[in-house]
Amino acid sequence: MPTVPAIDLGELLKDISRGSWVAISSDETHVVASGPDMQVVIDTAKNLGELTPIITRVPEHACTLVL
Repeated sequence: MPTVPAIDLGELLKDISRGSWVAISSDETHVVASGPDMQVVIDTAKNLGELTPIITRVPEHACTLVL
């Protein structure tokens, strides 16, 4: 099985509210959309041309999250 390098999203998500859903660009360089509703975030990202966004939720509390 190939090894996938870990990516620290801390800097990318530092200005996103805890508990928010986020769509991250497929190249992992920027947040495309964020908000309280997952489906709206997905639809917004796709409307902005990001066809395969990475969708995750910002944890409520500081923690390590492995996707």
